[in-house]
Amino acid sequence: MKEWFALYTVARKEKVLEREFAKQGTEAYLPMRKELRQWKDRKKLVEVPLFPSYIFVKTESNTLYKLVGMTGAVKFIYFEGKPVPVPQHQIDSIKILLDRDIKFELQRSNVKVGDRVEIREGMFAGLTGVIKKEKKTTKFVVAVDALQVSLIIEVDKKEVLLVNNNK
Repeated sequence: MKEWFALYTVARKEKVLEREFAKQGTEAYLPMRKELRQWKDRKKLVEVPLFPSYIFVKTESNTLYKLVGMTGAVKFIYFEGKPVPVPQHQIDSIKILLDRDIKFELQRSNVKVGDRVEIREGMFAGLTGVIKKEKKTTKFVVAVDALQVSLIIEVDKKEVLLVNNNK
């Protein structure tokens, strides 16, 4: 039985993979949203993936290994050693949300004070630390432990990914 699975991709290869899946007849869904980008000389409305570095693929679980071998594919999302299917109703909900052009804010995770996180974007990418306190609604202060010294930095919520919920 075919189900939806989330495929993690190489950065900025989502559209390439979507075209490759279409060529081979595999159903794929890459949710896109419009975003205003600014350059020095102009502003432009561009389409960007709703979930950067992810694409949804509808296939049978026994064919995942073949699909992950494609150029630009990294891995399917697994939990406890098994690929995690994405329910059809969640895919449908994403489509409805995007079709109706509703304004929304995308939050990567529900990190909270005490959570261990890895900074995935920005100038501090690759650092891990613990959320020490929440400031305002869009900033966290993260303590990054190095040589038994804590560096306190501010990062956007969108830049952190929950690593381990143990304190």
